Amino acid sequence: MEKKKAAGSFMILGGGIAGLAAAYELLKEGANVTVLESSSEVGGLARTLEKDGFRFDIGGHRFHSNNVSVVSWLQELVGEQLLSVPRQSHIFINNRFVKYPIQLPGALSIFSPFRAASMLISYLVSRITERNRPDVSFQDWVVKRYGYGLYKIFFEPYTEKVWGIPCNHLSAAWAEKRIGIPSMWRVIKSLIVKPKNAPATSISQFYYPENGFGTICEELKKSILEMGGVLHTSISLTSLTPLGFAKFRVAAQMPDNSQKTFDVNHVVSTIPLNSLLASIPQDFGSSDALNDYQLDYRDLICVFLAIDKPQVTTDSWTYFPLKSLTFGRTHEPKNWSSKMVPSQDKTSLVVEVFSSRGDRIWQLSDEEIATRVIEEISAIGWLSETEVSKSWVLRVPYAYPIYRVGYERKLAKVKNYLSQWPNLHLLGRTGSFEYMNSDGVIEDVFALLQRLFPEDEEFSSVNALAVQSGRWL
Repeated sequence: MEKKKAAGSFMILGGGIAGLAAAYELLKEGANVTVLESSSEVGGLARTLEKDGFRFDIGGHRFHSNNVSVVSWLQELVGEQLLSVPRQSHIFINNRFVKYPIQLPGALSIFSPFRAASMLISYLVSRITERNRPDVSFQDWVVKRYGYGLYKIFFEPYTEKVWGIPCNHLSAAWAEKRIGIPSMWRVIKSLIVKPKNAPATSISQFYYPENGFGTICEELKKSILEMGGVLHTSISLTSLTPLGFAKFRVAAQMPDNSQKTFDVNHVVSTIPLNSLLASIPQDFGSSDALNDYQLDYRDLICVFLAIDKPQVTTDSWTYFPLKSLTFGRTHEPKNWSSKMVPSQDKTSLVVEVFSSRGDRIWQLSDEEIATRVIEEISAIGWLSETEVSKSWVLRVPYAYPIYRVGYERKLAKVKNYLSQWPNLHLLGRTGSFEYMNSDGVIEDVFALLQRLFPEDEEFSSVNALAVQSGRWL
């Protein structure tokens, strides 16, 4: 691939999908690019791990976009390995598996007529009592639009399980981002007049590489190295020191414990904001910013199960809001691609336990976590404990940014502090503290490239399509 004119030197902090995609595109622009990744492998949350012939993603990552240019980017990168997979999901409520995302009013059929009627009445009441309530918390937002009865059954349990905080502590911004149909009234209207565009969270199929989602990062890594990019793994960021207006010195501890410094024109950070702030010397006021504007991330434990049976479910994902169950979501990799298992008489499960470092479940041993999960899955009737041939446990810190009430003010202050260095760029879910799916991450990369290279028509067209498809860039 022919490089364009030189575009300066860039340090990419973090080798997940955001960092790798940025490095890939910057190299095409002729930039000198170095990527630093603290783990021994690239990919971050978008890795695929191989265990005894089974392939597991860290959680289930779909790729779906209404932005044609982003889909074309993926197709060009992955090629014939890219599959189109039908989506089928359920949520376990009232000892029944109900289609997910929730389809109202049909989902009410799992309850007695009296219980269903009470939920509808609570919605009608909320139309009067909640209409002037400000949208501060997730609870405020949902109760105003769906009523307290529907909120308590369909919205509160799973949301609190994912985030580990009460819904009245979670910002209303999360509801705006993730609830596809913004009110019960819109649900009723959609039953009468079919909407032109389906909600972004409601899709019937998605793209998936046949050997696992990590294929995307592996292809990016391959291309980065072929184009002359430098990629360091198992390296720890020591400090990020601004040197004037448009230069930085990045210090890092190498795998052999030696120290190495890099002088660059630009830094693109995809690492947690707290880690970025901690790396800036205190002479620049970073300690005040770190202490005053602390932002929280939610962690994740993945339990990978190898299973001696052909299939457990037909779902893409299954959701479990019950507090009595340790895990919150599962997916069966074989349902996404037959190449995710060593033979077709076997299957596997990825079981997600939403947690935070310091929680009791986080402090248990791998064996204790796996045993508990297997017992609970057996209790709901999916499999017998003897059908699980092997299990592995992976702890994943900084999996999701937590939108606590008031986080917007803290985030604005952090970004305002960092804005004194125009050549320091925040990118991706973790780096910019914005929850986005993988397609949104690629759009975020192209938005950065458009800002850096406004004359390039490729990035302008992608960004225009992103705006049309509803992505705020």
